[in-house]
Amino acid sequence: MMDLSTRYMGLELPNPIIASSSGLTASVEEVRKCARFGAGGVVLRSIFEEQIAEEMEDLGDRSVGVHDHPEVREYLSRYGQENAIDEYLDLIREAKRSVEIPVIASIHCATSGVWIEFARKVEQAGADGIELNVFLMPLDPDREGREYEQVYLDIARAVSASVSIPVALKIGTFFSGLAHTVRTLGASGVRALVLFNRFYRFDFDIETLRIVPARAFSSPDEIAGSLRWISLLSGRLNCDLVANTGIHDGAGVIKQLLAGACAVQMCSALYQYGIEHIAVVLEEVRQWMTQHGFETIEDFRGKMSRMASGNPEAYERVQFMKVVEGRL
Repeated sequence: MMDLSTRYMGLELPNPIIASSSGLTASVEEVRKCARFGAGGVVLRSIFEEQIAEEMEDLGDRSVGVHDHPEVREYLSRYGQENAIDEYLDLIREAKRSVEIPVIASIHCATSGVWIEFARKVEQAGADGIELNVFLMPLDPDREGREYEQVYLDIARAVSASVSIPVALKIGTFFSGLAHTVRTLGASGVRALVLFNRFYRFDFDIETLRIVPARAFSSPDEIAGSLRWISLLSGRLNCDLVANTGIHDGAGVIKQLLAGACAVQMCSALYQYGIEHIAVVLEEVRQWMTQHGFETIEDFRGKMSRMASGNPEAYERVQFMKVVEGRL
């Protein structure tokens, strides 16, 4: 029998496809649906630091830079603030009672300290793990990159030390030295790094002269960023690597596993094609494994990482080469 099982930050997954945190994982019914169509794990929709802060006492001074984030505004309008924590903990408990696959909580963080007690509550509610979703826009020209990076490090260290369940850190690419920062974060106590977060994007309406949302969903070509970095970093960190963004089909899953990812997260494709698309993608992976004679994920995971390559320079190339004289 073909075995698609994998391990993600110490958790046993029946297959490497994880339903990413989104509105599609915001209810017990949706979580059940993810499991029914074959998801190997699920990351619950996020709770934001602001909601946690609203109900925690004696938090002291803090600097939350997320008030103007569109996703935060949408979240506040939909769920409100009053019972955010209780509702989220209930979601964890009910989801755990309803499915057998790992259930991972998601916390949007902007500062260190606010969410420590909440992380413990998440553990007590029965979550199998925690995904910290951190993003600080490095837009202050008077602030050095290492100051931003220290916030990520503080968050990763503090929450990892405060709970016994595994912790993953989901990050973007806005770092002055990405490889060094990822290695440092990988040694901070987190069990996995999710590469990369796809943040809200805006566009200009040139007729009304207003800022408008850009394309909400990823496209398959966006896999290139995480594919490059996972293949470069695979085998060089003290934690797991999980791929995110641009994974729409079985080919995308296979590519990331070949690069060295232990699992992948899917979101946009599930919005576009429905949660049942997970079953389609899994079948595509099985067919490819059969065609190539692989019986387990470990038979081919990392086979195309930089460390396993006989041509490591190809993974570092950033400019086009002239393959035909006079042409690109």
